[in-house]
Amino acid sequence: MKILNLLFAFLTFVFSISFAFAFGITPAEIIGKYSPGESNDYSFEVVNSENIDSDYVILVTGELNESVSSDSVSFSMLQGEPSKKINLKFKSPSKLKPGRHFADINVLQIPSKLSSNSGTVVNSLIGLTLRFNVDVAYPGKYAEGTLNVADNAGIFNFIIPVSSKGDLNIGRAKALIDIYTPLNEKVISLSTNELSIISGSVAELTTSWDTKDAVPGRYRAVAAVLYDEETFTVEKEFSVGNTILGLKHVEVNDFSLGGIAKFEFLVESTWSEQIPGAYIQMQVFNDAGETMADFNADTYDVASFENKHLVSFCDTEVVKPGTYDATAFVRFGQQSLQHDFKLEVSDNDITVVGIGYVIKERSGKSGTTSSLTIVLITAVGILVLLNLVWFLLLRKKLKTKN
Repeated sequence: MKILNLLFAFLTFVFSISFAFAFGITPAEIIGKYSPGESNDYSFEVVNSENIDSDYVILVTGELNESVSSDSVSFSMLQGEPSKKINLKFKSPSKLKPGRHFADINVLQIPSKLSSNSGTVVNSLIGLTLRFNVDVAYPGKYAEGTLNVADNAGIFNFIIPVSSKGDLNIGRAKALIDIYTPLNEKVISLSTNELSIISGSVAELTTSWDTKDAVPGRYRAVAAVLYDEETFTVEKEFSVGNTILGLKHVEVNDFSLGGIAKFEFLVESTWSEQIPGAYIQMQVFNDAGETMADFNADTYDVASFENKHLVSFCDTEVVKPGTYDATAFVRFGQQSLQHDFKLEVSDNDITVVGIGYVIKERSGKSGTTSSLTIVLITAVGILVLLNLVWFLLLRKKLKTKN
């Protein structure tokens, strides 16, 4: 029987991966009741999604295959027949260990008109599976659960569906949730609501955390669920904010038009962990919007909250003095942040317009001092002169008084 079950499962998988399903099964899962020695009836429907003539075969596999049976081993559906109801009977075994047990109801579709070509026969077979589950209660009080985390505009909701799987009701259940950084540093402790849970039912423990003051990064929530005298633990990783590498500064040293320009892009990390494999892609466009330069920086690992230079080289042989549109993409992982700006290129310097940083003039080259520098030097000179005059006048006044 095991060999037949494995063969059927394998054929169902092979037949179903190449074609869209021409039929459906509803529901996708049935939860059966465990009553030792008793029989219970259930049903499901096979839906004729493509409205075609087809034949079907049903085979029950899995742990409970000898306890679950269908009223039809095979049946047919005609075009225009929307669905077919299939009845199941489950006879509970006298002894099952506590926990979940299952049987798979495998439905295989075989179209009525098959070609004599064997390849066509194989390609026409489609299989779907309905899982029949049975939960056997644990003696006394026993609970299981999972931890779900949902972000609602920066307020993270923690939901723990707790299933009472013991044969006794749970009088009091609550959870204490500790939030940790990747370095295992505790950030905050949270407490959920408190509930009673009837045997065989599910109840939700919930709480929330406002992360407006939290550092962006990955966190780990560890929940200790306390119910009466027992406990179990569940945990979940989640991220607060977005992984961000911001472009702060662009610089070129020893620049000379027509040579190799060394670009240095200063990026800032606002993430609480190292960001591996970050790099810059830069594109420069001509007046027609055509790409005249496209180059990448080397990849770097950027530490948490670090400012780091990403270096790249560009050949400026075909570049002429003028103003060019440019785009820099800060790429890391699956993310890409775009920065658009303009480059004002002359023989010995480049000005970045749109980010506000000046690419330095080549050292050793003669050039006129910028007007801003002249203004600053003049202003400093005037201030020094005024302070000197004020000091001499004050000194003279003090001497006259004495």
